[in-house]
Amino acid sequence: MEIGSEDWCEAMSGVLAEVELPEIQATVEQRIGDGNGGPVVAYRLVIDGGRAHLEPAPQGRDDGDGDDDGVVVMSQSRTTAEAVRRGELGALAALQAGLIKVSGDVRVLIAAAEALAAVDAALGQALAGGDGNGAADGGGGS
Repeated sequence: MEIGSEDWCEAMSGVLAEVELPEIQATVEQRIGDGNGGPVVAYRLVIDGGRAHLEPAPQGRDDGDGDDDGVVVMSQSRTTAEAVRRGELGALAALQAGLIKVSGDVRVLIAAAEALAAVDAALGQALAGGDGNGAADGGGGS
């Protein structure tokens, strides 16, 4: 399954269906690219009503800016995404080093920190177990 595809998002959403989350609302879009203008894989984590799911991101937005609808966008290279997913690089360290760029309302990430950590843990376990092809860091907190 290709990361970010409808099938991948559906499979990972199945994993997230079992995770109870705080009652917050957040949408975080992950954009993973090669950094050289090549293809960008993009998907969204939507948290609402104590539940989360993944969906392919709308096509046609390559500017890296957060949307007007409250979406926080996190952009990173495939190398960074893989290193974070494998636990070789902490997400906070990657943010501080400028390896992950964030646009949109960062307060959403702060408010959703507990939920994002739970999502990352669940997706990390699923990806480590072979339930996806792995080129991402989960979907939320990176």
